[in-house]
Amino acid sequence: MSIAVALIVPLLLGAGVDALLHTSPLGVLIGLLVGIIASCYTAFAQFRPFL
Repeated sequence: MSIAVALIVPLLLGAGVDALLHTSPLGVLIGLLVGIIASCYTAFAQFRPFL
């Protein structure tokens, strides 16, 4: 659940920034990039004890 939240929240924030600033794909792409990085970090932190 936390991995999905770490991906979706920045993506939605990027979409919100796009809606406010009218910068169509830029905010979503930046939000997606931040979300991917955050979800990878979250997954690594959760599975680190098993490595």
